[in-house]
Parts: sequence; C-alpha cells; structure tokens
Amino acid sequence: MFSVWPWILLLGLLLLIYLGWPIWSRRRRFPEMDSAESRMQSLYLDRQRSYEALVDLDEDYEAGKLSEADYQTLHGQLLQETAAVVAQIETVGMASVEAEIEKYKKAKQRQG
Repeated sequence: MFSVWPWILLLGLLLLIYLGWPIWSRRRRFPEMDSAESRMQSLYLDRQRSYEALVDLDEDYEAGKLSEADYQTLHGQLLQETAAVVAQIETVGMASVEAEIEKYKKAKQRQG
C-alpha cells in the first residue's frame, strides 16, 4: 500500500524552507545594519522616554505635586539625560553615515 506520511513530511519540510528563507537570508546579508538599526531604535526609545518624563514632570508640577526646588532639580537632571541621548543619536547617526560612505567607496573601487 502507498504511504502518505513521507510525502506529507517532505511537503512540510519544503514549506518550512520556503517560509523561513527570507528570514535566514536577511540575517546573513546585512548583519552590521541590524546591529546599527537596533542601536538607533534603542536610542530613539530612550529619547521618547525622556520626553515623556519631562512632560510628566511638568504636569506634576502644574498640578502642585512638586515644590519649586524639587521641580528645578528634577527638570535639570532630565534635561541633561535627554541631551545626552540626543547627542548619542547624532553621534551614532554620523558614524553610520560615514560607514556607509566608506562601504560605497570600497564597492566603487572594486567595480572600477
């Protein structure tokens, strides 16, 4: 009698390879971009959190939950943290642009 199970397993394996191929091939092609993009996303989230913390602090102060001295101290600290995150975003952004330019130059030299 003809068995169906080997064909089902073969079809399942082929389907798994077909669906997984884009994921596996993308990781191998651009590993340095993934880490740079991940770092930038992390920094953008940190910036967003800093902005939200500043807004929350302002709301708490306006609602009378904080004294003037506490507000000034916390506001100064949050501004410094936010400025540090924004500076990191700019630094990483410039470094990634410079890296892309270098890659382009090398690729151009290989072609010509």
